[in-house]
Amino acid sequence: MDTKKDTQNQFNGLSALLTGFSIDKIAPQINVNENTINKPYLNEWQTKVASETGDADLTNNILAMYAELVGDSDVLSPQQKQSIGEQMLAVSEFEMPCRQLIFLWYMGAWPKVMSGEPPTNGSTSFEILSTDSYSAGLVWQVMQAHPMGDSNLRYGYWGTEPVSLDQYTGNVVQNPRNS
Repeated sequence: MDTKKDTQNQFNGLSALLTGFSIDKIAPQINVNENTINKPYLNEWQTKVASETGDADLTNNILAMYAELVGDSDVLSPQQKQSIGEQMLAVSEFEMPCRQLIFLWYMGAWPKVMSGEPPTNGSTSFEILSTDSYSAGLVWQVMQAHPMGDSNLRYGYWGTEPVSLDQYTGNVVQNPRNS
C-alpha cells in the first residue's frame, strides 16, 4: 500500500468535491511523475494547517473522514457530493481548513482570516504561493478569463464566443431555471 499515493488521491478527491471541479481538472492524468500544481498544494495545505492549528494530524483526519464517507464509490451523484461536503464542513475543527483549501484552489493563495465585529465580521488577507499557483487559480476558469499577461490563447481570441463553463470545470452546469 502506497500511503503517499493514497493521501494524494484523497486530497485530489476532497479538492474536487469542495471546489465543484471534476477530478480530471484538479488532477489531470498527463504524467504521474510531473510536478503538477496539486502536489505542492497538498504539502502547503498540510504544513499551513498544522502550523496554524498546532495539530499535525488534522489534515490526515480530514482526509480519513473524506475517505470513509466516499467509501468504495468510484462515481458520486451530485446529491452524494453535496451531502459529503456538508458533513465535512459540519465538523467544527474541519470547517476552516476545508474553507482554506477551497480558497487555495480558487486563488492560488493561502488565506489568513482575521475575526472582527459586525458589520464586517473581520477580513481576509492572503499570500500568493507562486506565480504558477496564481495563474492556475480556478477563479480564472470560472470567469472564463486569464490573469493579465498570462494567456495561452491566440491574439484576438476575445472576438469569439468562449467555450461553455462545463468545459472549464469538467462538470455539467445545470441551469436552475430549466430544472
